[in-house]
Amino acid sequence: MIPIIQLIKDDTLGVTFPYDAKIVELIKLLRVRRWNPSKKRWEVHLSHLPELLRIFKLEEKDVAPEIVAQWKSAWSQPGLRVRLGPLKGKLTGPGAPIDKIDAATSFLVPGSKFSPKFKSGQWDGRKHLFDARAMTFPAGLWPKIEKQIKAAKVEYEIAEDPAPPDRFQPLGAGPAKVSLRPYQLAALESALAGKRGIIQMATGGGKTMLAAHLLRRLDRPAIFFVHTLDLLYQAARVFERELGREIGILGDGQATLRPVTVATIQTVANACSGTRPARRKPDDDEEEREERPVHFDEATRREVIDFLESVPVVIFDECHHVPADTFYKIAMRTVGATHRYGLSATPWRDDGADLMLEAALGPCIHQTRASDLIDAGYLVRPLIQMQPAPIIALRRKIDYHDCYGQAIVENRERNRVIAARARQWAAEGCSVLILVAHVAHGLQLSNLLPEARFAHGGLDSELRRQYLAELEQKLHPIMIATTLADEGLDVPTLGGLILAGGGKSQTRAFQRIGRVLRPAGGKTQARVLDFLDDAPWLRNHSQARLALYRQEPRFQIQMLRREFSCPSGS
Repeated sequence: MIPIIQLIKDDTLGVTFPYDAKIVELIKLLRVRRWNPSKKRWEVHLSHLPELLRIFKLEEKDVAPEIVAQWKSAWSQPGLRVRLGPLKGKLTGPGAPIDKIDAATSFLVPGSKFSPKFKSGQWDGRKHLFDARAMTFPAGLWPKIEKQIKAAKVEYEIAEDPAPPDRFQPLGAGPAKVSLRPYQLAALESALAGKRGIIQMATGGGKTMLAAHLLRRLDRPAIFFVHTLDLLYQAARVFERELGREIGILGDGQATLRPVTVATIQTVANACSGTRPARRKPDDDEEEREERPVHFDEATRREVIDFLESVPVVIFDECHHVPADTFYKIAMRTVGATHRYGLSATPWRDDGADLMLEAALGPCIHQTRASDLIDAGYLVRPLIQMQPAPIIALRRKIDYHDCYGQAIVENRERNRVIAARARQWAAEGCSVLILVAHVAHGLQLSNLLPEARFAHGGLDSELRRQYLAELEQKLHPIMIATTLADEGLDVPTLGGLILAGGGKSQTRAFQRIGRVLRPAGGKTQARVLDFLDDAPWLRNHSQARLALYRQEPRFQIQMLRREFSCPSGS
């Protein structure tokens, strides 16, 4: 049998032959192959050319000379070769431990077991970031891949792609206004040395100030990505003050590009797609204020895309918040970015897609935990009281939202515990923030605490700022707020935090506690109240938050007794 073997890509062979069951079974044994039903051919990686010759009992002279030449150039030489660029890498040559690399660069997709493809055996339920067919991978995963190559004791050579031409002028930023702390300096040096990676820094550690100094040292234009409006304007203010120049805004109805531009990931996605993206679905424990869309004309849209694809520095703030697919698509369009970083207090995701952050940005290159900052005197130590929630009788056959409503929002005894603790702390001189996930819950608590301010997404921005100022000055020491008010919140005098809304996100719980740890005059300890809810779904959420708190050595945790019980209902 003489097959038709064609080179259809640099590293892929198209193989066409009359159907033969034995031949098909042999081809299926090849590591990198697939059937193309539209072309009615098998597509096989170039590295399998020797196996194809054996399967069809051919010699090299029976195959087109350019195919043999391409195979010899890439695969007959001893040793593995690695080519690395800003975004992607590629392996050529024999010896790569493909299965080990694939396992290290893939993750199980939540809920995949319910997929028809998984049930039929067509999919293993994992998202694979290493393309075994093309032998390519996101460059941020090279450290993981290199580890597997070294473990297999395979010799390899690395060649880096030349940096793309830089058509931008230096920033020429003014002198620094604020000096960095020692741990920020250490993070800065790690970032400059590595050119890429994720910087983990606890809430209150000064990530935005670190980014401003990083931009000054790199002296190159940059996009700084954020995911909320509060962070958009907060970052722009810090950069304008620290760099001494006008900052571009790309988001909330504005499209002003400058050498340093702060952009929402949603607006950039809009520009790239040419359509307004679907609104990001908030977590169950967050409220989100939707930004005003930017109505791009074609010229502005092209200008934004050109800047995105050529700018030499990109930084993603709170990178773990961004939906993994949206974040990844935008990050992988920054083809000119030779320096790429992520900032986060909690650089992991509740859905397990951390690997996509690392693929686009690189591994964690610096870590400063809350306990480190407490030891150094930059944060105060928290006392986290875990209060068993009042037990209620739930209706049978309820869904999550019904359960949440009955066990948290409408749970009168639970809300009374919250109100009593807030009044107690305020009477002892603390300013107290009560965070809720839904406006309905805030209204329930407002009825029990008429003296408290209530900040939510429907509130005028100026009034919200006034409420925060009154909370900081303890003119109104109790404020109820939806989690919208929690983004970018900076009230150093805040002494008490009540996490009334529960929630499944471990990362959000960790960041919210960081809001109350900032030091202020006379403040030696922060108080936190969280609940151990005893209801379906909520029970697991509470235990996950507790496990997270226990990861910080300087967090003091106090397990309280149940104060109330109302088994007959709420």
